[in-house]
Amino acid sequence: MHIQACKARRGSSRPVRTRGFTMIELMITVALVAVLAAIAFPSFREFSARMAVTENTNNLIGALNTARTEAVKRGRPAAVIANGGDWSQGWQVVVSKETATGVEATPTSPGATSAACTAYLDNAVVPASTVPLCLRHQDALDDGYRILGSGTQVVFTAMGGLQGGGAGFDFSVCRPAGYADALQSRWIHVGASGTLESHRDTTSSPAGACG
Repeated sequence: MHIQACKARRGSSRPVRTRGFTMIELMITVALVAVLAAIAFPSFREFSARMAVTENTNNLIGALNTARTEAVKRGRPAAVIANGGDWSQGWQVVVSKETATGVEATPTSPGATSAACTAYLDNAVVPASTVPLCLRHQDALDDGYRILGSGTQVVFTAMGGLQGGGAGFDFSVCRPAGYADALQSRWIHVGASGTLESHRDTTSSPAGACG
């Protein structure tokens, strides 16, 4: 009887204790995460800034290419016009309207809003016409990003060159003031023939350095 009781005691199951995090271990883990985040944040912010500048640059170059193509295709001037005279507020691609006395020498903006752009049609001569004259609308840039220009509109002729020729037209695509960097900003140059060039460093840009 005694032997059986001993065997029963030896065979009895005991609860298994699981060990969790102590408060000290948890505090150390949180501190390590905070340190790693502090190290990674500047790199992430720099990466985000470069990506935003590249996106703004590509959007503006796309608008310039569209205006030049439409000018040649339609045989009349086409322009990229800054909304409200400020490139940081966005822009529109507008083709000259045909009036009763002929085609406008320089395109006219229908207004700075997307709705005004959509409603701008070439119907002065042919009332039933629904040919759009405002082909693209860009809203204002986000988060303090800026674009400086050497004027408020870039006009292409039916031959694809810049109206007025001269030394061309320049843009500086800038980062927000909090972490401005002229060397990491983008300079877009539109040549007199209408060709486009883009590269980093706005230090010598006629539109102004991004400081």
